[in-house]
Amino acid sequence: MKNKRRYIGAYSKRRKTMLSSKEDSVLLDSAKIASSKAIRSSMALGLTIKVIRDHEIIAVNPDRSVRVIRKISKPSIDVSALRKGMVLERK
Repeated sequence: MKNKRRYIGAYSKRRKTMLSSKEDSVLLDSAKIASSKAIRSSMALGLTIKVIRDHEIIAVNPDRSVRVIRKISKPSIDVSALRKGMVLERK
């Protein structure tokens, strides 16, 4: 009887992880669809869209022309000084 309970417990844990991964994929797919619809409707309304691409903030006009608004600096991190369990603070 104990072995059967262990099997059921392991099965339910595995099932929960499968469900969460399915939920994650459904959430990602719905976010992709929603964002593409929002971009399409914004372009149809003649609104400018701002996008982050390659460490730059870019404004995409309705006529698909692109203008760089600002460059985002990439902070340099010394990975060799990092250790497991360290607390990182943003300055």
